[in-house]
Amino acid sequence: MGEHKDRNIECVLAILQKKNPASTKEIMAMRDLFPKLCAGCASGGDVVLAGKSLVEKGIVERKWSSIGFIWELVSDPGYEK
Repeated sequence: MGEHKDRNIECVLAILQKKNPASTKEIMAMRDLFPKLCAGCASGGDVVLAGKSLVEKGIVERKWSSIGFIWELVSDPGYEK
């Protein structure tokens, strides 16, 4: 499960490096840009869990809006696209 969670985190990071900020729905729509990396991000719940982990690390901020969560990359995590 750890590897799966790490891949979801990397998926969310890769997408936020392309579109920042992005809603959960936008992140889900962009998964196809990274098919191998984002294969495990199958639901909005996966995005929320990965995003929450990034919030706890201080890499991403999460805000609530009328369309759901908005995720914003606020720190360079050192990941490559």
